[in-house]
Amino acid sequence: MLRRWAYGLLLLLATVLLLILVAVGWAYGAGVRVSEPGWQQGLTLGQWRLIRDDCVAARGTDLTLEGAWPLKIKQRVLAVYDCSAGSAPGASSEGFPDGLPWTPPFDLQVAELDLSALIDTPLPVMAMQLNQQEQRWQLQASAPQVALQAQYQRAEGQWTINSEGALSALLPDWQGHWQLHGEGRWQGEPDGDIQLEMRSAGPVTQSQRADLIAQAHFQGVDWQLQADLAQPLALNNDWQLTAAEPLEVAGNGLALTNARGKLQLAGPPGTVTLQAHNDPDATNPAGLEQGRGMLLLQGDSLGGQLDFHWQDRVLVLEPASLTLPQNLTAQWQEPLQIPMARSGRADLPLRLGYDGLNVKTSSSQIQWQRAGAEDASQLDWQWAGDLSLQGQWQGYQWQGEWQGAVGSNGLEGEPVKLTARQGSDRLSFLMPVNTLQQAPYGAEAKVSGNMSGYPLDGTLAFAQSGAGWAGTLQASTTLPQFERGGQVTVKAPWSLADGTVSVAAGSRASISEGLIGQALIRPVSLRATGPLQINGQGITGTVAIHGGGLLAARWRLPPISGTATMKGKRVQGRLTVSEWQSELRAKGALENNGGASGTLTMRSALVPAMGVGLAATPRQGQLEGSGRWQWRRTLKASGDITLTGADLDWGSVTARGAAGVLHGEYDNGQVQLSSTGPVTVDTLDIGTPITDLELTVNSDLSQWQFTDIRADLLGGYLRSPALDWPSVRPQPVVISRIDLAEVAALQNPPPVSLSGRIGGYVPLQLGADFLVIEQGRLANEEPLSLIIPASSSVQAMADSNQAVKLALDSLSTLLISDFQARMAMDKVGWLDAAITIKGINPQRKNLPVVFNYTHRENVLALMRSLRIGDEITEQLRTENR
Repeated sequence: MLRRWAYGLLLLLATVLLLILVAVGWAYGAGVRVSEPGWQQGLTLGQWRLIRDDCVAARGTDLTLEGAWPLKIKQRVLAVYDCSAGSAPGASSEGFPDGLPWTPPFDLQVAELDLSALIDTPLPVMAMQLNQQEQRWQLQASAPQVALQAQYQRAEGQWTINSEGALSALLPDWQGHWQLHGEGRWQGEPDGDIQLEMRSAGPVTQSQRADLIAQAHFQGVDWQLQADLAQPLALNNDWQLTAAEPLEVAGNGLALTNARGKLQLAGPPGTVTLQAHNDPDATNPAGLEQGRGMLLLQGDSLGGQLDFHWQDRVLVLEPASLTLPQNLTAQWQEPLQIPMARSGRADLPLRLGYDGLNVKTSSSQIQWQRAGAEDASQLDWQWAGDLSLQGQWQGYQWQGEWQGAVGSNGLEGEPVKLTARQGSDRLSFLMPVNTLQQAPYGAEAKVSGNMSGYPLDGTLAFAQSGAGWAGTLQASTTLPQFERGGQVTVKAPWSLADGTVSVAAGSRASISEGLIGQALIRPVSLRATGPLQINGQGITGTVAIHGGGLLAARWRLPPISGTATMKGKRVQGRLTVSEWQSELRAKGALENNGGASGTLTMRSALVPAMGVGLAATPRQGQLEGSGRWQWRRTLKASGDITLTGADLDWGSVTARGAAGVLHGEYDNGQVQLSSTGPVTVDTLDIGTPITDLELTVNSDLSQWQFTDIRADLLGGYLRSPALDWPSVRPQPVVISRIDLAEVAALQNPPPVSLSGRIGGYVPLQLGADFLVIEQGRLANEEPLSLIIPASSSVQAMADSNQAVKLALDSLSTLLISDFQARMAMDKVGWLDAAITIKGINPQRKNLPVVFNYTHRENVLALMRSLRIGDEITEQLRTENR
């Protein structure tokens, strides 16, 4: 007996195990995936999912199976998702079911039911209980301020539904209360009645409230709807809906069989009035009525009238011209016939307009087909045809064309071609359709052409953003002023709204290194430090500027940096050259021809770095200036520069304490300077100190012209009408009243004692690094005297040669009545002098003396050694003090 009981128990366990395995296999095949199984007064599952066609259709957590018969399940969280988007077309082709299926008795309780991903309307998370006993279904669901009850008796097919709640639970921006009641039969072809009431409904931002009553009846595909508004219903964005007559609508599927009513929608753009009615004396053989109606648009941004009628399941839109908000227009010149069916096609020969642009369609047709009867979202549609565009927008003349198709399955066709012209400017846009996107609409276009005389090539990405457009511009061009290099690249995120283009902060433009003539322009970059606003009034914003400088054959400009602030058509900027301690400030206004002009001021120290590449090297001093500038393809500037306390070196020539006012002209890299009034120099040392120098200057930085030269020299003075540096020929310099005592003092200690003054004529050629004297002549301007003091060196010379001794005795004390000197000096400083002296020696009984002397010496080396000796002596004196 025990053995038979044991066999029976094993058979029962095996059967139960087999049933469990079958159930698990069926569940897995049905797409159920589970995890974290357990047992706690029943089977528990921590997580489960229902997968259909690689889409998670439902997901649950903390499931507990508390009973097997009747089946009792508790679920803490249940979320249901929409998998229809991934379904293949035609996958849902079955008709509406005849009723709910037979199931074993069950009781399902869900603490948190989330349907937000299933329905577009934002439903709150609800608590739900669904049970079925003896094929009587009952549903109860609740959430804060929402309640729902539904019943269904499978045997009779009777169903009822009751629901009420606050509108804010479904529409957060609305207030009011709603009640829903429905009842009918669902056994075979469904039918029933539904009544909806809304009390004190309206947006929370509006004080207007309204009551809405709607009643609907359906039987199969036939339906009727009646609705009435007791008061105008306020909507969002200051719109208001008014029912001048109760609305009565009936249909068979998508086809209208009855329509009567008059609705008016009023808002800021204007009013939209819709009215429709049946033709009471017309009934076609199929029993479907026919009727007509009108859509009237009136207001500042609305205009036009659309007449329509329907008959034999076809809605006909009569020719119309409509004005819509945002400067949109739509018109068609032939009746549009639209079948009121689940599938069909219609020709759409439309003309659309937007802010001066006109779009015309040709070979235009739309077709649609609903994939299944139970899912209204499964609608396949496609528009195909040709588009052509023409018009004026943002100051440009536009033309464009496209041929292709757009629909529920995407976009296909030829690339979109657009051209924009304005004067000599021409831009072409090519948009492959695979870059076009929907909601928000946008695309990416290749851009090429010419703008302001510059070739342009790049890409423009754009997409709808709020009330406007946004995207990124990436472009490149080459500046025609550059013989080599000079490529410009731009990367600028932008947005367009209300006619204003906003370029985002951080947008950049750069110019690569290149050559203009003999000048090498280092890279230049521009960066928007904040948003740049561009509209019909100009540009508003700030741009940071950085340039690598300029390198010319004889000149160098170090790196520059600064900012430019624009407001409308006015601009002000600040540029600094840190290496030169220089600052330039400019103000200006943009011109209609693309150029700009304005004023400028500058301040700069004179530093040795400015002399890099130049023959002259500044040591110290200050520059201040002001003037005007102009940009029209190239930069021009003019102004006055005040020079104070300037020290400069030209090789071995030094100038100290220079001051004056210079007028400057700059034209595309060319510089011209000219003095206003005399330029003064305290000391000009060319080996012999020249003091109190006055002259006028004209220069292009490579050639210097000095005129009206006046200076003091060795107790006398010099005058010259003009000297060029560097010069190609000698130019005259007149010297007078030169004190021979100061000439003798150039050598320390003086070898002789001289007195008296001389003058003469010295043809002088100033080379880039040399000084030439050609056939200079000097003569005494008053009696001269010469005394050769006794010294060991003089005595040694006398002892060395009898003739020398005789000459020294004759010249030891000499009163000179006639002095003549001729001199010449070559480029390296060798001076050849021939001197004739006539006089008497009073210590030798007025012995007449005629002395002829020739001399050759490197004067520049001598003067340089004398100056170095003076500098060393001065340094030793300073150190001793």
